[in-house]
Amino acid sequence: MPEPTIQKQTVAVIDIGSSAIRMVIAEIGPKFEMRHLENLQKPVAFGKDVFTTGRISNAVIREGIVVLKNFKSVLDSYGVKNVHAIATSAVREAANRENFIDQVFVRTGIDVEVIEGPEENRLELIAVEHALGEKFDFQNKSCLIIEVGSGSTEMIIFSKGEVELTRTLSIGSIRLPEQAIAGKTESAQMQRVLKRSIRDIAQYAGREYNLGDINTFIAVGGDMRFVSRQLTEKIEGDYVILEKTTFLKFIDSLAKMPADEISDKYGIAYSEAETLYPSLLIYANFLAETRTENIVVPMVSIREGLLLEQAQILSGFKRTDVSKQVISSCRRLGRKYMYDGPHALCVAANAIKLFDNLKEEHGLGAKDRLLLEAAAILHDIGMYISPQGHHKHSSYLIDAADIFGLRKSDKNIISNVVRYHRRTTPQTTHVAYMSLTKSDRAIVSKLAAILRVADAIDKSHTQKIRNFQLERSGDNFILWVPEEAGDISIERDGLSKKGDMFAENFGSTITLKQGAPPK
Repeated sequence: MPEPTIQKQTVAVIDIGSSAIRMVIAEIGPKFEMRHLENLQKPVAFGKDVFTTGRISNAVIREGIVVLKNFKSVLDSYGVKNVHAIATSAVREAANRENFIDQVFVRTGIDVEVIEGPEENRLELIAVEHALGEKFDFQNKSCLIIEVGSGSTEMIIFSKGEVELTRTLSIGSIRLPEQAIAGKTESAQMQRVLKRSIRDIAQYAGREYNLGDINTFIAVGGDMRFVSRQLTEKIEGDYVILEKTTFLKFIDSLAKMPADEISDKYGIAYSEAETLYPSLLIYANFLAETRTENIVVPMVSIREGLLLEQAQILSGFKRTDVSKQVISSCRRLGRKYMYDGPHALCVAANAIKLFDNLKEEHGLGAKDRLLLEAAAILHDIGMYISPQGHHKHSSYLIDAADIFGLRKSDKNIISNVVRYHRRTTPQTTHVAYMSLTKSDRAIVSKLAAILRVADAIDKSHTQKIRNFQLERSGDNFILWVPEEAGDISIERDGLSKKGDMFAENFGSTITLKQGAPPK
């Protein structure tokens, strides 16, 4: 681990959620330590607008900008230059989100990034793992990590150290099923509606993972932190363990109280009191689908995940590596669509070896290497729909999938790389390709060229070629394959047909020979 190279720095993260805008200002030390300086929150009803009309109203836009201007004044008083602002489900789903983001930037100078569900999952997992630390043996547990927000619920199944399933569910303390309204629906009816909805979710998730196998329930979110403070005399450390029976009794007590009584008793805003009961019911119904008797409540939020990344970058410590989880997620997606696993993994291994050998030629980095590996694993999943045009089917299956640890922009690159792993090369008439930035189009072209070669040299799907040496000979690259690979005529034919994109992008042809390069 490199020696720290900085002194203390002050950073901030802003989270624009469905019901509030929140900001944390923290001091980052040179050894990864963090000290919170400010923790601010102001209610803004983005969700009530978006989940009913599909848009953020002008009034709410103005209200949000006023809050962010005030936050900016606080940032300026601390001299904070390093600010990471994100927006989640409500802004993400708003038809006029680009207008809102533009107005925020013009009027406050704050650049807001709209993040997708998988990115929320990734940041939450970073925060949870850090909070539970070495005291928690993730390698021997099957965990359901749930965060109920105002507009969506994030669900992660984390089993034996690997992410098995992630979902962003369109249900939250504000966005309830049609038969329920926060603060108005009678408690027994609310319970029936949510139980039915969450049972449907559990059955759907059960196609990939049985929630009945879960032995650890981890509840993230402000409402669960609130409950922990009510049910625990003194909170020491970064997480609390609640007994299931105690938690359910607390929910029962809320069922008998109107929102104004909850607000008065616990000293919370009416808007928070109104959504507390439905939020906790959602947690309770997910809990009922598992076999756990306790609830682990990390005293962290997505904002801690953002701060941890900032701390890792600024302190010179290595950033949290999610590549293992990304690849595991891709393999699970491949299995879902009954991919040819041995072929996919062979193509991926050969593509990565080619990428590493061509480093001077392509000038790409570690993130691009990961995207290539993901594309190689998933390049044939479209065969599940039809062998004819399967590259196009693969592309849109990737577009529609949740791949843990990848942003929408990452998936756009992967789906385009997969789109061009056979036959057609990128054309100016291809909308998905042309909608990429110029730099991303260059990345797609280089990665697709490498993937075509890697796929071609396993055209027979027999994994004959697992080892090769790459030689640069004048204007030609030669892939030298050991004699023991046997008859590689099918692979040689495949490369002759699919090597055109490689020659176009790297300025050299590539051929396949058996033996060893001359010394």
